[in-house]
Amino acid sequence: MSRLYEGESVMTSPFGPRVLEGDDRFHYGEDHVGLTSKNIIAPTNGRVISSQIIYDKNNITWEWGHYIKMDDLNGFYLFFCHLSKRLVSAGQLVDKGQVIGIEGNSGYSRGSHLHFEVRRKSDGKPINPREYFKILDDWELNYFRNATQKRFGFDDNTMNFLSGHPYPNALFEKLATKK
Repeated sequence: MSRLYEGESVMTSPFGPRVLEGDDRFHYGEDHVGLTSKNIIAPTNGRVISSQIIYDKNNITWEWGHYIKMDDLNGFYLFFCHLSKRLVSAGQLVDKGQVIGIEGNSGYSRGSHLHFEVRRKSDGKPINPREYFKILDDWELNYFRNATQKRFGFDDNTMNFLSGHPYPNALFEKLATKK
């Protein structure tokens, strides 16, 4: 499972400079195509800021077609663009892994895909989604690590040993949330 799809996906255009059919604007997000599912999921918990489509071509976001803007509640806005269908509404709280939309070809698009963009809340500047996922991994690891230590009363030596697991994020999440 990918971080953005219910199933497997492939990145088709990374963050950074690109030329696409003569358009040489900097690409401020990543483009992905679902391989086994077109269902887009929330990569973390958050709150939907907007779920809309803009038709006014004086507003640059018209290019995004149907899109969702999500607050990750940790300092970033996440944008899910070119959707064929939005499954969440403004103000709605979403959980990590929840299906929020369906990949599509709306707006300024040359085929079905997801344009995923991350912007800092502090200044609105886009960041590379790969960097965002590293930040997210650190948050989750620390959150679930602390929750596991508190829940089981493990000492620091035990926590350091568990941190050496090949998949520490998954291990700590499972331990912290096990019923």
